[in-house]
Amino acid sequence: MGADYWPVDDRGAGSIWGHGCPVRADPNMPVVFTRDDALAAGMSRHQIAHRVRTLGWRALRRGVYIQARRYSALSVREQHTAAVVATLISRPEDVVASHLSAAVAYGWVLPLAGAGPVTITQGDLDAPTRHGPNLTLQVASLPASDVRTISVCVAGTRWQLPTTSQARTVADTLRHLSNPDGVALADSALRGGKVFYDEVAAVLRRQSSWPYAENARRALPLVDPRRESWLESYSFVTLHRMGLPMPEPQVSLFDTRGHFVARVDGWLESEAVALESDGKGKYFLDEPRLSVDVDSAAEELLDRAKRRIMQEKERRDRIADLGAELARWGTREIVRSPREVLARIAGARQRGDGERFRGRTAYLPAPGWLLPARTRAG
Repeated sequence: MGADYWPVDDRGAGSIWGHGCPVRADPNMPVVFTRDDALAAGMSRHQIAHRVRTLGWRALRRGVYIQARRYSALSVREQHTAAVVATLISRPEDVVASHLSAAVAYGWVLPLAGAGPVTITQGDLDAPTRHGPNLTLQVASLPASDVRTISVCVAGTRWQLPTTSQARTVADTLRHLSNPDGVALADSALRGGKVFYDEVAAVLRRQSSWPYAENARRALPLVDPRRESWLESYSFVTLHRMGLPMPEPQVSLFDTRGHFVARVDGWLESEAVALESDGKGKYFLDEPRLSVDVDSAAEELLDRAKRRIMQEKERRDRIADLGAELARWGTREIVRSPREVLARIAGARQRGDGERFRGRTAYLPAPGWLLPARTRAG
């Protein structure tokens, strides 16, 4: 059998290879490729149609494909990036990846629901805005200062992707997302150290008359890159909108002898209440890989969970020994039942008393835009 052919599928008739006949192997092409790429590589129109019809190829856009087996092996982020690449290949006009599609390219945290459809922005203000299940086309001015070309990777292949700048991307998402999700994304972006608050604020000033500008105006002062996860940012902004004072993030607690006790996600100083958001995988961090053997793996998982539960109980007891209260919640609770979380915190605040707290605290330096500025003594 020649090297240009796949082996006959042993399932015979009815398989994706046809009725027991060998199918020519795909020629060497990019991970994301066009119909013209396939034709130029020597494939016939019939062979292209056959692969699309039998789901050997996945159509990312009309006339733009990826092998189905390669697509299924990609992470969710890479799948979205592949769809962005396909979208830009298929559109000759001057468009750039934007909003959550740009956020994916920059590697920032995303809303719990993911990036959604591919989003691009076109600078031709006479073009119509379009919203579909797989593509959102925004129409807005695109000054050169708001556009970048960045390198993205799909299945080990590098692509040069035109996208909105980091500051423009943060500004756009602060306008379009809910405040909790927009702030969580902005926290992630600023935490990376390559985009700054003043840059985002400058873009939003230019966008003051744009749709949803008021949404961004409310969100921007809440941005705080000291928070370390989507769940922390989403939780604190959600609870703040419901009336909770904004907690100080990532506060270290020490006992009276100066020994470290814990670092808590949030801290309400006046009542000495520690706040903890427990994300997925809380009890399985920094552990070795599971055994391949199923029974051993199940036992190992149980042991891990027991160890983590005991560690968390001991940690909670040490915090309580300082005279502090502790309230905690998970992703499901803050997304589905935020009022229950708020009530739990309210109970801890009623029990708490800053005068009863016997420990010491150390705060991370607060960003300058969080007013009134406060100087903390460790």
